[in-house]
Amino acid sequence: PNVDFYSGLIYQAMGFPLEMFPVLFAIPRTAGWLAHWQELLDQDTKIVRPRQLYVGNEPRHYVPISQR
Repeated sequence: PNVDFYSGLIYQAMGFPLEMFPVLFAIPRTAGWLAHWQELLDQDTKIVRPRQLYVGNEPRHYVPISQR
């Protein structure tokens, strides 16, 4: 189990309604999400991987089973 499992047990013991659990799990992560977003906006930072280009086979058209 991850940390949300144990956090959920504590939230339940504290009397929070189950409907509030997703919000309570998301609030602490917001700082990390915003920091990651800010890094993505910085043009000088090369943290993000370069764009991947597909180099495999060309697209093939689907042939229905009845026509095979």
